[in-house]
Amino acid sequence: MQTEHTLEIKKIIAGGQGLGHLDDGLVVMAPFVLGGELVRVAEIRRHSGYIKAGLLEVLQPSPHRRQPRCSYFGRCGGCDLQHIAFAEQAGIKGEIVGEMINRAGLSPRAGVGATLPSPQAEGYRHRVRFHLSRRGEIGFHRFGTNDLVRVNHCLLAVPAINLTLKELITSGLAAKIGLFCRQIEFVCSPDDQSVSATLILAGSRKMPDTLLAAISDLHSLSGLVVRRRKKIVFAGGNTSACQTFSNGPLSYTLHWDNQCFFQVNPEQNRQLVQLVLECAGDVTGQRVLDLFCGMGNFSIPLTLAGAEVTGVEWNRRAIGAARGNAASVGMDAITFVAADVTEFIQECLGAGNQYDILLLDPPRQGVGRAARLLPALAAGKIIYISCDPATLVRDLRVLVRAGYHLLSLTPVDMFPQTHHIESVAVLEKN
Repeated sequence: MQTEHTLEIKKIIAGGQGLGHLDDGLVVMAPFVLGGELVRVAEIRRHSGYIKAGLLEVLQPSPHRRQPRCSYFGRCGGCDLQHIAFAEQAGIKGEIVGEMINRAGLSPRAGVGATLPSPQAEGYRHRVRFHLSRRGEIGFHRFGTNDLVRVNHCLLAVPAINLTLKELITSGLAAKIGLFCRQIEFVCSPDDQSVSATLILAGSRKMPDTLLAAISDLHSLSGLVVRRRKKIVFAGGNTSACQTFSNGPLSYTLHWDNQCFFQVNPEQNRQLVQLVLECAGDVTGQRVLDLFCGMGNFSIPLTLAGAEVTGVEWNRRAIGAARGNAASVGMDAITFVAADVTEFIQECLGAGNQYDILLLDPPRQGVGRAARLLPALAAGKIIYISCDPATLVRDLRVLVRAGYHLLSLTPVDMFPQTHHIESVAVLEKN
């Protein structure tokens, strides 16, 4: 028999869960709620110090609650904030970042800035990865499980990706490729809306050439890549993507292929690039080290603004794209290096290289052990772009202990309708 509780939700915490307390003070966490709501929940599991619960009923709703527009909401594990008004989502994300930073004793001198809202609340994702069952059912994993929630449309995906998804399903090809792969990723080029796909094979199975040809011939698909583990075993058609930027006098176009990282929300990425340029200030003649530089998302505009940039990235395809992007705008004062970031920093320290500005845009796991090496590069300023507040806090602690001061922190809503939060932190050497 389920154990039920009625309680008030105090706030939304990192991870998108609502937090409340029982009368005895025991913490309860439940999804799909809002601060200030009175709710009825059912226990799912008791842990040491807290209860994980499921929402049964909202007894007193928040004025910020709205009806989710997606029929899969609550089952599909992709979104967890659709029940919250769009403008309120940005405020909640700012509060989460602010609380985590303050709890860590890292309060920025200028305070935590207002969250930079996304230009689009829906239809913004230009990269979406779907899971496949052996029967060819396509969708997303259910919250907290590997169970598949079958979908034929994603509210967050751009229309071009939904069109390709629909064609894959109605053609009957989705049912066939489930025998060979567990995931398919669609990438939509921001400028021309062309869609390419990557099939991630399961194990060592080989996909028949006739099936590859049929997928490649989909009208809405411009190119196809098939990957086994990390090795590309097939590539055909056009798998490139591009985005044009116009920031005042800075006008340029970046190109990459669908095996390179880029921000899934390109319109918000425009604002992110502008924010980073503002944080950097006058970079004329400044030596900038752009770590985890990808295809040059920040390196190119910083160089156009007058900096001497060295970009470092382990993905050789991304470095190839970055070099091509630099060449397309005739840049000489920029160097791109394909290398492990930690190993590159160690080489810099051995050679006595120093920089004026460090720019960090690491993956979700953060900078990690390389954070302890960064202060020896003697940069006067560090700009840290993070997609995970927890690893950001961990790395900022290391840098602050080493003599840096947290000047500012700006949350960025890169992923509306979800609990994920981007942030831009600026540190200066004391």
